[in-house]
Amino acid sequence: MKEIADTGLIVALLFRNDPYHAWALEAFRNHAPFHTCDAVLTEAAAFCPDPVAVLKLVTRGDLVIDPEFSLATEAPYLTSLAAKYADRPMDLADACLVRMSELTSKCRIWTVDRSDFSTYRRHGKKAIPCEFPER
Repeated sequence: MKEIADTGLIVALLFRNDPYHAWALEAFRNHAPFHTCDAVLTEAAAFCPDPVAVLKLVTRGDLVIDPEFSLATEAPYLTSLAAKYADRPMDLADACLVRMSELTSKCRIWTVDRSDFSTYRRHGKKAIPCEFPER
């Protein structure tokens, strides 16, 4: 099972005052390493006053930039996904994660974004396996 990290999981881990911090901490303790992509790392780093915390997760091996996913290669498909979900609107990180879920049949996306990831579909019609914090 490939565990995939969305921005919310990373941000919740890094900020002790985040309402989902305990959930994220448990997730990393029990399920790391998490695969992710450059867009998610960039988005997570934008929430931090210093990107070092995000980079440390990569250098420690808690986060792995997924070698099976290339934004450059997938750009045309990501464009069609973003257009399909323009009413939400879908951001680049979310489009990348949806595509990553399509490229790996046995995966789970860890996200705090229940609203969007309950709506998105992989391969156009299948629910994306996700792990959300309790409400």
